[in-house]
Amino acid sequence: MVQIRVMTDDRERGERVVEILLPLLQACTALQAGEPTRLTHRGGGLRLVLDVQPDEAPTSVRVDRADVPARPERTPRRRGHFPQDRGNSPRDCYRI
Repeated sequence: MVQIRVMTDDRERGERVVEILLPLLQACTALQAGEPTRLTHRGGGLRLVLDVQPDEAPTSVRVDRADVPARPERTPRRRGHFPQDRGNSPRDCYRI
């Protein structure tokens, strides 16, 4: 069994770390995290244990940025023909 432990005598600091850590673990597609278990601590600090296992299923991740607007889809440009005033068609350019 693999466990992550958060242990500190400063309960507030430990709670801040847990607030940051849990969403990161839950968002990670490569890991499966169990529910945290709080252990008793006589001095008023924090003791927390979390079971973590690798996710053996194949994963794929798609990330969309929220701070940058998506680019509009590009419309294909129409390719023009050779100008008529050249006198030669494109096929004539390759004749020897």
